[in-house]
Amino acid sequence: MRLFRRAGHPRWVHHMGPKKFESWILCLGLIVKQVYRLSYRRAMKFLDEFYEIKLHWTTLQKAAKRLPKSLWQSLLAATIQFDYTPLAAADGTGFSRTNPSHYYLKRIDRIGPIGRPVQFVGLVDVERRKFLAGNFYAKPYHEARRIPGLHKKCPSSIEILLMDKGFDAEYLHKWLEENGTFAIAPTRKNCRRGSHRKLMKNCIDWYLYWQRNIVECLFSALKRLFGSTIAARHIQTQTAELFCRLIAYNIGYRL
Repeated sequence: MRLFRRAGHPRWVHHMGPKKFESWILCLGLIVKQVYRLSYRRAMKFLDEFYEIKLHWTTLQKAAKRLPKSLWQSLLAATIQFDYTPLAAADGTGFSRTNPSHYYLKRIDRIGPIGRPVQFVGLVDVERRKFLAGNFYAKPYHEARRIPGLHKKCPSSIEILLMDKGFDAEYLHKWLEENGTFAIAPTRKNCRRGSHRKLMKNCIDWYLYWQRNIVECLFSALKRLFGSTIAARHIQTQTAELFCRLIAYNIGYRL
C-alpha cells in the first residue's frame, strides 16, 4: 500500500464501473502470484488465508490484462529511493514462453522449437544491485534503440553507464552525453568514425568495465528466483507478469 501511494496513484485506477477492490490489492495479488509461482486460483486462496481478502480469481486475471504498463513502470520507479547513481549497467535478455511438449512436436514433425522469447532490456544499479528501469517487448529489436527510452524512465540520474559491444553506436553515446551520462562500451571491430568511439578504442577503463557482469548476475538471480519462463500468452499479461518480478526483487532485496 505504501509503495502504491509513493507512486502517486489513486485508490482506484479505473474511472468507470463498480469500485469494489482497490488497485493496490490487485497488484498485491499479482505480485504474490509471481513470488510463490502460483496459479490465479491458488493466489486467490493465498489472499484469503493470509490477508483475509476475498476476491475471485478472474478478478486478478482481468487486472493483469487491463492495468496499463505505465502503472507497473511507476511502481518499479517507486522502489528506487535515491536520486543519484554513480555506476549503472545496461543489457538485455530473453524470457521463453511456455512451449508444447516434445511428444506434440514429434507428432507434427517439427524439429526446432516453437515460439519466440520475450525481449527484456533493463538498467541496473551496480552498487546497490537493483533494477532501475526496464521494458519488455514481444518482438526482438536492436537493444541500443531501447536505451534512450529507459534512460528517460529512470528515476535516478546516472553518471556512468556500462554497456557491452552490442551497444556501441556513436548516436547513442552522443545522446547519453547530452543527458549527463558518460557511456563506457568497447568498440566494434574496424571502428573508424566517432569521437567517443575513438576515445573508447584508445583509453577504455577495463577495470571499471568488468563490473558490467553485475547485470548478468541480476538476470540470473531473477530467473532462478521466479523462473526463466512465463505462462502468459499476450504481451499485456506478459508485461504485468514480468514487471511484478522486478518489483518483488527490488522490494525483497531491500528487506
